[in-house]
Amino acid sequence: MASRRSGPAGGLGTVIGVVLLIGLAILIIKWALITAAILAVPFGIWWLLDHEKRTRPVREAQQAAAAAAARRTEVESRAVVDAAGGCGWCGSRIAHRDARTGALMPPREFHRDEVEQAIAITA
Repeated sequence: MASRRSGPAGGLGTVIGVVLLIGLAILIIKWALITAAILAVPFGIWWLLDHEKRTRPVREAQQAAAAAAARRTEVESRAVVDAAGGCGWCGSRIAHRDARTGALMPPREFHRDEVEQAIAITA
């Protein structure tokens, strides 16, 4: 008779122990997830602000460089031969010649100093 009672009683104790261990594991996992969620919000906000603060100067420098390149392209685009065959910068219908060699020069090269001054004024 002792063997009959110890069998089911021992099995019930094992089941209760397993249920308690599973409950404890679930409790620990739940606590870890809640703690992670609570800490993720402030540290996530801190990381976003820090990342924005570190990348803003780089982004602004890239935008400034792009704006300067666009401005240079726009100003230099005026120093070309127009549809009528004249200089788009000064409007001269006579081809530009180099003062030293007498060779023909494109308007962009002939007006290089004026183009650089126009770019420097707007910068």
